[in-house]
Amino acid sequence: MTVSRSPAIFASRRGTWLSPNNVRRQWREARADTDLAWVTPHTFRKTVATLIKEETDTKSAAAQLGHSSEEVTATYYIAKPAQAPDVSDILERLGTDYGRRQHPTTALPNDAHG
Repeated sequence: MTVSRSPAIFASRRGTWLSPNNVRRQWREARADTDLAWVTPHTFRKTVATLIKEETDTKSAAAQLGHSSEEVTATYYIAKPAQAPDVSDILERLGTDYGRRQHPTTALPNDAHG
């Protein structure tokens, strides 16, 4: 069985594959005088995983990154929403309910103050 290889995205002058260390070094040099210090090869991997998950599923994202576990991909590579969902209508009911009763008679689940 013959395995075909895709052309290298980050290739040397001779067209051979660069080592990961050389890619990291060149990327550090390229962003040296920019405000992109936060962008690393890991950032690219996370972006790829997130985009694939949004278009397909976590299984496909894990396969693209070469992970044997979807759990690793979901936990460390797929970006979580930066903004919480709008649940203001639920919280408004809490305020209305509290206004009718001066002292709630039942604790809410997970209420540490019981």
